Amino acid sequence: MEPIRIERAVQRLERNLPLRHNQLRLPQSLRQLHQSILRHYLENGRAPAADEIEFAGCLKSALQRLAADNIILLDRSGLITGAYPFVDEAREFRVVSEFGGVNAMCAFDALAISSMFALPTRIESRCRITACPIVIEQDDDELRLIEPELTVFGAIDWNARDSRRSCAASLCTEMMFIAGNESGASWRDEAPATRELFSLDEAQAFISAVFIPLMQARSNLPQ
Repeated sequence: MEPIRIERAVQRLERNLPLRHNQLRLPQSLRQLHQSILRHYLENGRAPAADEIEFAGCLKSALQRLAADNIILLDRSGLITGAYPFVDEAREFRVVSEFGGVNAMCAFDALAISSMFALPTRIESRCRITACPIVIEQDDDELRLIEPELTVFGAIDWNARDSRRSCAASLCTEMMFIAGNESGASWRDEAPATRELFSLDEAQAFISAVFIPLMQARSNLPQ
C-alpha cells in the first residue's frame, strides 16, 4: 500500500465531493441531523421519513441545506433518497450487517460502512466487467474475500464526474468492483489517464479517510 497514492486519491475525491469540509461548516444541530440520517440508513436499510426525524427547527429548511451542500440527496418532493455512502436506489452494492441490508452508492462506499460504524459487514456485489458475484466480509480494516477466487479491485473512472449532476449520478456510477487482473488491466488501459485501480486494502484505506470523520463530532468552521 502506498500512503502517498492513498492521500492523493482522498484529495482528488474531496475536490469532487467535499463531504468532510461541507459537514464541518454546518452548525452542530445540522451535523447531528446528518449523523442521525446516516444511522437510520444503517439500522433500517432506507432513508428516514419526516416523522421519523427528531429535529427542533424547520426540518424542510434543514434538509434543503444538507442537500445544497451535497451531503444528502432529495427528490423533487423533498424526500431523502440518499446520504453518502447510502442510497435508496438498488445498485450493485448491497451491504449486510447485524441490522439487515442497505444499498451503497458505489463499491468504495460499500467498503466505508464497516469502519464508519465499527461493526462487521458483508458486501454482496458483482464485477462490472464479467458480472461474476463478489462477496467480501469486512470488520473495519480487516477484509476477507469470499468469492471469487480472483483478485478484486476497486476501480474509479475520474472522468465520470459531471458538474451538472450530483456525484451520486455521475462519478459514483463509475466507482465499481472489477474481478481479475486481466479484466482490470484491460479496463484501465482503455483510458489510463483517468481510470485507476486500487487493491481492496487500498480502497478501504482511501474511502475510510473520507467517511469516518462524518460520524465524529467536530466544531464547525466559520460560516
